[in-house]
Amino acid sequence: MNSIAMDAVSAHAVPDDVAIDVQFPMPLWGIPHARTYALRPASREGVWWLQSHEEPVTTFVLADPFVVEPSYAIDLGEKEKASLRATSADDVIALVILTLPAGPVQPVTGNFRAPVVINLRAGLGLQVVNRDESQHLTRPVSLGAYPLRHDGMAAPATDG
Repeated sequence: MNSIAMDAVSAHAVPDDVAIDVQFPMPLWGIPHARTYALRPASREGVWWLQSHEEPVTTFVLADPFVVEPSYAIDLGEKEKASLRATSADDVIALVILTLPAGPVQPVTGNFRAPVVINLRAGLGLQVVNRDESQHLTRPVSLGAYPLRHDGMAAPATDG
């Protein structure tokens, strides 16, 4: 199989000051009616909102998995690469969907087993099943690992 290995890709390639439109040729699991989303920066670096254009109340919190697990890896198969129009790991980023707790004693969890992979250049996204069975559907994630942005928005550029 000629797959794209993503073992050093970081979501820091996502612009942190603008929304990016993302089309999902296949809908996110459980959300068949929504296929077009806006990827927007959240108040923490490495965290984004994914908001449906069709139904704005359908919104997900996505995070860079490499912040909490630097050795995280995912392989994209031929069908996934074709759906994303990806030819190399540089074309795509992987983000995990976070589940926010219902109460104060429950942890935030991330779905490391089925990340959302986005080709930023093509504006295409796909939720894929990670072939690495050691990855969890509900892995605890500390939001403290993601630094706050300046005023809840992108940190200002610095010279240097």
